[in-house]
Amino acid sequence: MRIAIAAALLALAACGPSPTAADKEAAEAKQREEMGQDDPGIPFNPQPPGPPRTYEAMSKTAMSFTPGVLTLTPTAQKSENLPPGAVFNFDNGYKIETTLNPGGAMMGQNPPDWSKVFIDTSGAKIDPEQVTLYDVDNEVIPNNLPNGGFCKKVAFLATYTVKSPGAEDMTIAAYEGDQWPPKDETALCGTFTYSAVH
Repeated sequence: MRIAIAAALLALAACGPSPTAADKEAAEAKQREEMGQDDPGIPFNPQPPGPPRTYEAMSKTAMSFTPGVLTLTPTAQKSENLPPGAVFNFDNGYKIETTLNPGGAMMGQNPPDWSKVFIDTSGAKIDPEQVTLYDVDNEVIPNNLPNGGFCKKVAFLATYTVKSPGAEDMTIAAYEGDQWPPKDETALCGTFTYSAVH
C-alpha cells in the first residue's frame, strides 16, 4: 500500500501543474528580452518592409559577376535594437543577406573617401550622407559561378543611388575584412552598377 501511494505521489510530481497564462506571458517576455528588446512588456511590432525593387546589371563588373536582374528585397527588423536589412538576390543564384548599418558610411576617424569609390554620371559631387552601408549576415555563392562572389568573403556592402527622370542607377561597393571602417583601400573588392528603368 505504501509503495502504491509513493508511486502515485511521484507520478503527480512528474506531471506538475499545467502552465498558466502568467507562465506563458513570462516565457514570451523572456524570449523578447533574449532578442534584444529593452522593455519586454512592450509588444514588438516592426514596420513592414517596403516592396522589392529590381535592377538590371549595367556595368562591366556587374554583368561579369551577376548578369541579369538584381532583386533587392527589404527585410523587417528582427528586434527593437536591430535595424532592418535587405536581401540582394541575383539571377545567377548569388545571394547576400544584410542588416542596415545606419550612419555607418561616415563612422570612424577614417571613413572611405566615397568620391573615389562612386561616380555620379550626372557630374554631381558624391554626397557621403547618401551612402547606405550594410553589414553582411550571410552570403550564398553557388558552385557554378565562374567568378564566384564579389569578394573571397563579403563583409560589408555600401550602395549609392543616383536618380534621374525615368531611371535609377545603384552602385554597390563590396568590402571584405573584419572591421569598419576598413584598414586600407585593399578591403574594397570592386564596384558593381545596376539600373532600374521606371
